[in-house]
Parts: sequence; structure tokens; C-alpha cells
Amino acid sequence: MNTKMLVPLLASALLLPAMAQSELMLVNPNTADKDELQALPNIDDEIAQAIMDGRPYRSAIDLDTALARVMDDEQRTTLYTRLFRPIDLNNASEAEILLIPGMSRKMAHEFVEYRPYKSMEQFRREIGKYVDDDEVARLEIYVSLD
Repeated sequence: MNTKMLVPLLASALLLPAMAQSELMLVNPNTADKDELQALPNIDDEIAQAIMDGRPYRSAIDLDTALARVMDDEQRTTLYTRLFRPIDLNNASEAEILLIPGMSRKMAHEFVEYRPYKSMEQFRREIGKYVDDDEVARLEIYVSLD
């Protein structure tokens, strides 16, 4: 693996809680209640209410735009290890893909290069050429095939 990809991957690993990556479940910003939101990093009562008031989030960009009003970049990056609006692999913009914690421009390019994805198995196979199985599993929780 080249060193340019290693730095974002290490950064994302440091952001993740001390649980196995395969056990990590993301909270859906469109359905989480106030208690679920307040249990997340950097979420107080005001931010939880702002998230609920901004629903529905049709994309990760919509969520990021709303949260940028009340959180800085570092706070949002930390939060996105636990709360995220999954992106559509076949339609997400590069900017949207780059919202995934630990994502590099090179890896975002690889996401786009293999479009259209016909299955999650294809995603695992293609992205697995660049990162190990644990990282593929981590990335998979941020994406969907709508």
C-alpha cells in the first residue's frame, strides 16, 4: 500500500471507537431520536435538535451542510464515524465520497472508476484491490446501492 493512502486510513482507525470495525453501526440522521443523537460525539441538545429539524437528509452533502452551521470540520469528521447518511455508490459526487472519514482523493477516484456497481460484492472485490478486508467492511457501512 502506498504511503499516501496509509495516512488517511490510519487517521480513520484512530477516530473509530475501540470496538471491532465490523461491529460498528452508523446512526441514521433521518431516523435517530434525540437520545440516540445526544449519545454521539460532539452532539448536545441544540445540535441534536438542529439535526432533527433539518430532516430529511437526501444526501451526505445535505447533512454536512446543515452540520457545518453548528460544528467545525474536525467535530463533523469525528461524528461521521458514528452518524452518517449513506451515499449511493453509483451517483455520489466526489465531494460526497470524501465525507467518509479517512477517505483520500485517490480512494474516492477508485470508488468512481468502477461505476456502475451492480452489487455490493462487486464493490468489495474492486475496492479490496486497494485495502484489506477490514477496511472494505468499514467503508461498506458508508455506502449503498439505491
